[in-house]
Amino acid sequence: MAGETSQQPAPDSGNRGLKRVATNSARAYEACRAHKAVLNELYEFVLPYRAPAGTSAASTAGRVDRIFDGTASKAAFRFAGRMSQDVTPAFQRFFELKVGPYLELEGDAKKDVEQDLAVITAKVSAVLEGADFAVAAGEMYLDLFGGTGAMLMPESDRDVLRFVSVPVGELALREDGYGRVNGIYWEKTYKAEDIKGLWPKDKIRISETLRRIISDSPDTDVKILQASEYDPATGQWKFYAFRPDHCEEGAIYETQENTCPWLTPRFYKVPGEAMGRGPGLMGLPTAKTLNKVTELTIKAAAFAILGLWIYKNDRVFNPKTAVMKPGAMWAVGSTGGNMGASLQRLEVPGRFDISNIILQDLREAVKQIMLDDTLPPDSGAVRSATEIVERMKRLAADLSSAYARLVLEIIRPLIQRVIDVLYRRKLIKTNLTIDQLLLKVEVVSPIAKMQQAQDVSSIVEWLQIQLSLGGMEMTMLTSRVEDIFADIGRKLGVSEKYIRADNDKKKIMGVVAAIIAKAQQAGQQPAAAGQAPPAGALQQEAA
Repeated sequence: MAGETSQQPAPDSGNRGLKRVATNSARAYEACRAHKAVLNELYEFVLPYRAPAGTSAASTAGRVDRIFDGTASKAAFRFAGRMSQDVTPAFQRFFELKVGPYLELEGDAKKDVEQDLAVITAKVSAVLEGADFAVAAGEMYLDLFGGTGAMLMPESDRDVLRFVSVPVGELALREDGYGRVNGIYWEKTYKAEDIKGLWPKDKIRISETLRRIISDSPDTDVKILQASEYDPATGQWKFYAFRPDHCEEGAIYETQENTCPWLTPRFYKVPGEAMGRGPGLMGLPTAKTLNKVTELTIKAAAFAILGLWIYKNDRVFNPKTAVMKPGAMWAVGSTGGNMGASLQRLEVPGRFDISNIILQDLREAVKQIMLDDTLPPDSGAVRSATEIVERMKRLAADLSSAYARLVLEIIRPLIQRVIDVLYRRKLIKTNLTIDQLLLKVEVVSPIAKMQQAQDVSSIVEWLQIQLSLGGMEMTMLTSRVEDIFADIGRKLGVSEKYIRADNDKKKIMGVVAAIIAKAQQAGQQPAAAGQAPPAGALQQEAA
């Protein structure tokens, strides 16, 4: 458990410290330049409405005219929806705070602690459900399709936290010697009049120069750098917001906190690169091929319908000025000998309609690489149930490593951030540190429930084998049946308040034993093994 977070200005928050942060930011942006060039190509061929990195939305005009097949674009949005549903489903609890393996508690003592953790879990879930986290997460997952997502979680005057999805094209990441992100930099241009509302009013500091700009020219564009850097000496994160070209003005806003205000998940990661690689980048070459084949197929169809024509003219044909498009007419000196035809259709060599043979194969390849598990259309060939099941297994196997990283880079830092802010605002009494040893986060989102369901299936299958081979006596001898059902309930996400504590179970077993003893003394037949005593007898004995 950590002490209270310090929010005093950082020791190096002067001009020299801000210049150092600005230098680190420039180096990080330079290191990410090549990766952003690849992202821009992804935006061009898969998400044409998305502005290139560092440009305005107006630069997307006309880009959609170069897209001739929407398979990749559809896969991108399906990917974002799948991540939202599987990792952080909206208005559903996707995590549980649990006692870690190094906190040696058993029985009712462990149950009491987990009940307290359940209360904190409910408070954290209320923050996520009440804010716009689900909306921001959906936008972040769309960027994650390219490999890297980004979400800023600053404190707010009105809400506990704000959740802001940041375009990854505007972001730069820096790693330490062990490949851990220790610097996040976001350069963005704001209107001068909007700067005052970006951070808590009681902690914002505006220089006299910037104050005059806001007063005299509120529509002026002002570039702001928001930087978060990890300080290994204190184990805390320092956040700065300032004008990188005017470091002498000082920071507009700065904090020093126990938790990072950023989520920067990477879907797949290549060693040595700070930015991630996603299914969109992996499938980009195939998507470009599919787009070009579809374009040629459409052009072939247009030529087949409209044709290309030549007509007789008293001038020399110039191939450099001839337009190659369906319905075009070329002026030539002659269209035939001995006063032949003055207007003639020109046969276009080649048959591009054979591309239809490979179009479907290309679409299936794009969907497979980009993790789009859409079932084949009803009009297509009939697919067996075995094939569909194998496709689902293959998809789960492909996502296994990625989901482990998403849990590490989304769920755990997200919950730790909310807990830290709730403690600082005195909405919870203890600032818990999630180390997976004393306190752990147990993921209960749909993707984790699939694994839990497999565990439950294994337990049930084991019990069935015992019952079928050894009967009830051998089952009671080899397995702790009284604990199995409670564990099954926890794996299925049943709340602790519905699971009886050990003391309650001992009381009930004592009541049952007393009833059986009385029945034997009175010469009555004891209840059959496994048959519950009458409810009235239980209530009377418990009283």
